[in-house]
Amino acid sequence: MPAGEGYNRDHPIINVSGPKAMDISKMDFPATMVVVGGFDLLQDWQKRYYEWLKKSGKEAYMVEYPNMCHGFYAFPELPESEQLMSDVKDFVHMVLKKTTN
Repeated sequence: MPAGEGYNRDHPIINVSGPKAMDISKMDFPATMVVVGGFDLLQDWQKRYYEWLKKSGKEAYMVEYPNMCHGFYAFPELPESEQLMSDVKDFVHMVLKKTTN
């Protein structure tokens, strides 16, 4: 937090898509992939972030893994971790294809 400011969960540094969020509607903002695990304690925040991006007119994609927890991609032995890496690769290729055309 900036010096002199107390803790506030809706501070735009902490909650970029919260009630005090910047207006990004006119900003050049990259396409964004939001990954949500069904057992992730932060999934409501992640979904609100995705919705905020969409309402701001940004290109956003949400990929859900219903049986996964927060940070599941850190466990390469999980099949969903491998699937996510494939999904990220496909997302990057899609975005690059759009920018090079």
